[in-house]
Amino acid sequence: MNYLLFNNEILISDGVNVRRLNRDNNSKEILESVEKVNLCVVDVDVLIAAAVESPIEKKDSILVRKFKELYQHEAYIIQDERIDNNLFQVIGIKEQKVREVYSLIRPQKVESFIPYGIALRNTLVNKKVDLHKTIVFVDDLGREKLLTVFDGLKFSRTRVIVNNGEDILPEIKRSQIDFFKKTEEYLSRLSTEFLIVVNNQALAAEILKNEEKLPVEYLDVTYPALDGLKEINPSIKYVLPEEILKKRRAFELKKSVTTTICSLCVVAVGLFYFLFNKIEWGLISKQCDWDRQVNEQLDEKLRLLDRETYREDLRNHKSLNYGIAYLAVIDLIPASYEVDSFKFIKSDNWNLELSLSADNGEPFDPIPRVRILKNVDIKDTFVNNQPGKHLSITL
Repeated sequence: MNYLLFNNEILISDGVNVRRLNRDNNSKEILESVEKVNLCVVDVDVLIAAAVESPIEKKDSILVRKFKELYQHEAYIIQDERIDNNLFQVIGIKEQKVREVYSLIRPQKVESFIPYGIALRNTLVNKKVDLHKTIVFVDDLGREKLLTVFDGLKFSRTRVIVNNGEDILPEIKRSQIDFFKKTEEYLSRLSTEFLIVVNNQALAAEILKNEEKLPVEYLDVTYPALDGLKEINPSIKYVLPEEILKKRRAFELKKSVTTTICSLCVVAVGLFYFLFNKIEWGLISKQCDWDRQVNEQLDEKLRLLDRETYREDLRNHKSLNYGIAYLAVIDLIPASYEVDSFKFIKSDNWNLELSLSADNGEPFDPIPRVRILKNVDIKDTFVNNQPGKHLSITL
């Protein structure tokens, strides 16, 4: 991983060594050769603004409107971070600056792209600097000094002071006063007391000689912003509008492809199920046709057998329906009888013989000799110690 700081010149670190690059064609070649990078940009504008936290769309709309009211003359790419309940720090980088960075290094290589103030704040937290105090940090880069004010999570716009050997103390006080004026409504402390933190020991000793006896601390980190890029939360990343649209189109295309694949899978399953059912239905239909043909053949064979067996009866009666004869007999027999057995017997004539027993041993009711029972032959029987009757009916 490489770490970059973009200002008037570019600082690039591989995690151990740091190089300075001028903005020329050679710097572009060097940056194109690196792989993944975390980078920060000094030139940002900051606004503390209150907004409702939900819904997110309403919060974003409020923050964008407030930022544009203050910085309306140029196009900005805006990110925000929550610093308290319904309180946000809106951090904007000019779109032209973002394009300048991405002209030197491709967006695909950028893991994080954040403001210098966030990278610096990470280092202060890691070095256990007390951010409960108001801090004015002086980052001495040799040719220039970067002044940033911190109040808890809040930080000011970083001021770049050319290192011309003049007294830095007035610039420090100016930065602190400007920050208090812009953010007085949202400051956690209203006191004007502040702590100066410097990463140059000689400069810290020089400032410490001030007549006002302002507190000064030395932080032994040569490039604090580059160190702060080593452990970064990528929740804030500046991306060009066309890159956002490109990712959105890629996401929508992926979603569309996924939906299409799922639809095709559903159609394929439905088609397979339809074909399987059609084939199965065809087989069943063929089997039904075959069974119907077999049944018709068996019926024809049975009809021929009936004609051979009952030829004389059919000649005399045209047709025989044994079921109707049986039901006609049953319809005339009193309910007190129970049919134990019956059979049809063929001799000179067709006879229907029935064995009856009294239901639950009840007395026999008389059997009416009417219709089909007009010439019935009735005999008393005794089977299994149970009295009964035997009927013989000539059809």
